[in-house]
Amino acid sequence: MPKRYHLLLSILVLSGLISACQSPSDDTPTLESDIERVTQQTLDNIVFVEGGSFIMGDFGKLERNSDGSQFLAHWSSDKDDDFLHRVTLDSFSINKYEVTWEEFDTFSRATNRPIFKEGKRFHRPNIPAYMPNWYEAKAFCDWLAKQSGLAFDMPTEAQWEYAARSRGLNVPFGTNDGMIDRNGSNISGFYDLEVDPVAGDYYPANPLGLHHMSGNVAEYVKDWYAEDYYQHSPELNPQGPTTGVKKVIRGGSNASSSRFNLVINRDSVEPDKADYVGLRCVVNNPTPIHR
Repeated sequence: MPKRYHLLLSILVLSGLISACQSPSDDTPTLESDIERVTQQTLDNIVFVEGGSFIMGDFGKLERNSDGSQFLAHWSSDKDDDFLHRVTLDSFSINKYEVTWEEFDTFSRATNRPIFKEGKRFHRPNIPAYMPNWYEAKAFCDWLAKQSGLAFDMPTEAQWEYAARSRGLNVPFGTNDGMIDRNGSNISGFYDLEVDPVAGDYYPANPLGLHHMSGNVAEYVKDWYAEDYYQHSPELNPQGPTTGVKKVIRGGSNASSSRFNLVINRDSVEPDKADYVGLRCVVNNPTPIHR
């Protein structure tokens, strides 16, 4: 056999060995396995919220005048949460953590979306993600519904507040004790002015088992925003106005002051704009998904 054929044969054999060494092993993560893992960890981190009734809005606190008489002082200086109204909700389940970059990036790859790079200096797998906009946040929850076969969706504003207040308790913050302090609060930036969000279980959960319902990253909810909506809200499972210009966001952030982190505080943003807002999804099922 001519030498040039020996050389060609050697090159082909060597190339085959290199390719064999570089081929993915059975335990190399694939997009399919990432999708399955993200879906399962979402299901594992879901908290059942038994339905019930509560008084939604700025419930205030009793203060005393100099003459000893009492008056109801508002927690919030805003007017859009002043109108107290009864809300009754069916049972549902909600994520105990905000959606992470790992979870949102997996969704983006699975649906051929570009990886959203906003806030990339803390774009780490277990850190809460900023959504590109409200529509993409809604698409993420809809994608979870498709992957799991469960009724995943964005929480309504009423569901969010009911869960943040641990089924409607009259507490001003969604923390372990309903207040904020340096050692136990899940609002970091209020004290040390850090601007980076923290991992899901960095601070203690509220009594319902949900982390960072106040602080960390603000969160989208499903409702359109209207300043006077509380005056017209139906009692049973309110869904917000039928139309609007902005979407409601809740929960404040770790870089905002305490009043913005109140569980009653309402904020809003145009749905097609990125505004450093995160997300947690709900499952609208009247029974627990974990049996």
